[in-house]
Amino acid sequence: MTPGPVRLTWSDAIGKRVRTGDPQAQTVPTLVAARQALEEAGDEFGLLAGRREVAAQLVDSFMEEAKVVYVIYKVWTEGFLDWLATQGVTQADRDAEIERLRHLLAWPDGRPLDPEASWAELGALAGALASGIRAYDLRMAEAQPRLDALAEGWRGLHDRYADLMAGVLAFVARRFGEARLEDCYRAVLEPYIQERYMVFDTRVTPYPDTLERNLYLVLEAMRAHMGGPRRDGEVDLEEHDDRWVVSFDPCGSGGRSMRGDTIEGTGSRVLAPYEFGVTQERHDWAWNETGICYYCAHCCLALEKLPMERWGHPVRVVDPPRWGGSADAPETTKRCTWTVYKTLDAIPASVYERLGHRRPELPVIQPPGPGDAPQER
Repeated sequence: MTPGPVRLTWSDAIGKRVRTGDPQAQTVPTLVAARQALEEAGDEFGLLAGRREVAAQLVDSFMEEAKVVYVIYKVWTEGFLDWLATQGVTQADRDAEIERLRHLLAWPDGRPLDPEASWAELGALAGALASGIRAYDLRMAEAQPRLDALAEGWRGLHDRYADLMAGVLAFVARRFGEARLEDCYRAVLEPYIQERYMVFDTRVTPYPDTLERNLYLVLEAMRAHMGGPRRDGEVDLEEHDDRWVVSFDPCGSGGRSMRGDTIEGTGSRVLAPYEFGVTQERHDWAWNETGICYYCAHCCLALEKLPMERWGHPVRVVDPPRWGGSADAPETTKRCTWTVYKTLDAIPASVYERLGHRRPELPVIQPPGPGDAPQER
């Protein structure tokens, strides 16, 4: 992959600094873009010296993307534990389970998982790296390995935090039965839905006006999940006349969990010693499929079911992998795909029906062609 130059700008619509470029340009991992900017900048002042500032801003952007995921994981984990408290699970039992998971998910050097401490270390590393790049205090031979260390530090924390949540969800299922995961998720996801997804409410904002933001947030979020075979945030995008299809091989969260961790050489989180769980029964909050990992079910609720309940239409349509009985089964290793349809009438009736809903009656609207894709800022 040889990406073109990546730049950043402020977005009033999203309320933060964003990357420029069309949807295909957004598939380039921010980590890859930062490496390229460093290579182009060199160590001397000159015409390309500005690429140092771009590289520094991309380090900042990498951490902004990671921050979104980190905060979600932090808030959700606390929410799951609070929900357990409302169901009568004692503080001692909750603490014991978290302590068990912290040691199960220890770092390769044996340190138990401590998300807050690890995030603070990453923040210090990123700040020093960006400052050193800007001030010419770091030569490229020094900056590149520090960037790699930052990426590896986030990958390790991201994966362990995703596993921690999956472990807590498995605890919920063991204690109360997997059907109660819906109650747990609904209680915990509500603030997240209000903050991140109510902007897609078509009763307030016409569907065409949501497409640019929708596709941007998909690509931004999945870069932060560090998916792809190299775990650098690789995302694939195909455009069709009526839709964009984003895919991950694997997704850095649920997909990696089911397949196992190829970077650290650990096994599928479905199997011992993890046993984080997949659906044994069919539920409309998990696409009415068995073999859906408990963590992945939040995509069904947040992107499809809850939006259908509230304003009638999904935000995105997900086709997830399913546990096929082993880490290398075809069902387990299939790509996860997210589809953003260009018009509401392009969304198939089957998308609604698999969750027990009916497709609303809509007028037929001619979808825009491939050349009419919304342009990023």
